Amino acid sequence: MNFIFSLTDSSGVLEDQVLAEIAELEELRREIASVTFEIFRLCRKRNELAEKIAEIKMKMNLPVEDLSVEEDLKRRVLDLCRSEDMNEGFCLKLLDLLIGESKRLQREKLLKMKA
Repeated sequence: MNFIFSLTDSSGVLEDQVLAEIAELEELRREIASVTFEIFRLCRKRNELAEKIAEIKMKMNLPVEDLSVEEDLKRRVLDLCRSEDMNEGFCLKLLDLLIGESKRLQREKLLKMKA
């Protein structure tokens, strides 16, 4: 708190500005945590869907990988990233991570189902 008080002038205006910025920073941090938790909840949902897909692929004797589906999703993700003015490299890295996890889960599910 000494730092804040050392920045004040006799009117206390500077102190009020610093306190307001600290409050805004804390609120933004709470919001970013909330968004992060929602992303993880959505990842859990995505993983559940990938496991259901694995069950269907097993019944239909289909491979885990379907490059045409992946390419279509990649194209659609890039379109979204461009329209949202997001970094394409980041979007592709995140998509690769998501697809990789889906494939891992599907392979794991298929192995359990075959056992």
